[in-house]
Amino acid sequence: MADSGEGARKRRLTEDDPVSGSNGNFSKRSKRGNSNPGGSGGHPNSSSNPNKKKSLDTAETKVDSEGTKPRGERNPDEYVRVIPVSRKPQPKPEVKQQGWHPVQLSKTDKASQMEVSEERMSVTSRKGYRMVRATHGCHEGCWHFEAKMEHLGETGHCRLGWATQRGEVQAPVGFDKYGFSYRDIGGTKQHRALREEYGESFAEGDVIGCTIILPEGGRPLEKKPKEIVRWRGILHYVDEPDPEPNTLPGSRVVFSKNGVSQGIAYKDFFEGTYYPSASLYTHPDQKEGATIAFNFGPDFKYPPAEVEGWPKAEPLSSIAGSPPEETPEQQEKVQEKNPGGAEHPPPLEPPAAATTAAPRQEQPGEEK
Repeated sequence: MADSGEGARKRRLTEDDPVSGSNGNFSKRSKRGNSNPGGSGGHPNSSSNPNKKKSLDTAETKVDSEGTKPRGERNPDEYVRVIPVSRKPQPKPEVKQQGWHPVQLSKTDKASQMEVSEERMSVTSRKGYRMVRATHGCHEGCWHFEAKMEHLGETGHCRLGWATQRGEVQAPVGFDKYGFSYRDIGGTKQHRALREEYGESFAEGDVIGCTIILPEGGRPLEKKPKEIVRWRGILHYVDEPDPEPNTLPGSRVVFSKNGVSQGIAYKDFFEGTYYPSASLYTHPDQKEGATIAFNFGPDFKYPPAEVEGWPKAEPLSSIAGSPPEETPEQQEKVQEKNPGGAEHPPPLEPPAAATTAAPRQEQPGEEK
């Protein structure tokens, strides 16, 4: 008579679901063990493999030649949970730029409705609150950036601050536990969607400074891409729990308005890597979007707010380091393409006939 109930279910998951492949064995509660050299596929049927069905209580305690214990002797903590990969189109992962690149606004770590400028130093958004983050974050040290309210219009609003990569981009900064924000309306602050009295309100034309203090010892806790494995012929994500963050004593978030410190907004919060972040809102009736411009340094309009017991904050731009100097080989290539150092090298061949040159189109960010 066939077994039924929880005991049979456990045996189904542990003994009747072996999966061969280079990634090891997996199931909904399967252990990641040594790989079976038999290739992919392999799902023995319990009726055709009677020797495979062994009770967890009577499993042998021997260790095979590969050092793998029988499933009844394995540690439950070594089991992992897997989730089928959706057949729906997945967002393209951010392509990390090779080599050095400056601190800018991210083109991918943002809500798709937000428009980042070509130089990636300002952002425009319409309608509901959404979030954009910078390309670089920090988990140790004292860092500062500022942002100017370029245009809000009659109905525009802004929330500005810091957030980790786990913060929801389709929501304002401070909506969840992964971010802290300073709001233009009433000068309140927000964290975990809780609004509290804080400082002065701000409006279009104001410059808001954002300083974060993260003492040594905090872990980055960056969001990592999920591992993908094949189980039962289907691709699955390995759903491993994220490490629990610890409180970072001495951590601080301070905001300033036009160079005037508004005081400490938050302190002794969780460790992690925090990125400059902003959210914008406009009423649907407002045709133009709201725009703010970021300045990551090194030259600020107003100096960073000073916090007792801490040195002056560093500009966030310096977290990217200095751009590498050009090698002699790179300089030679530049000179080969542009001999004599002329700003615009002459064409290789003269035009066949004289024509009226079209007016040169001005490039974005070029001085008039």
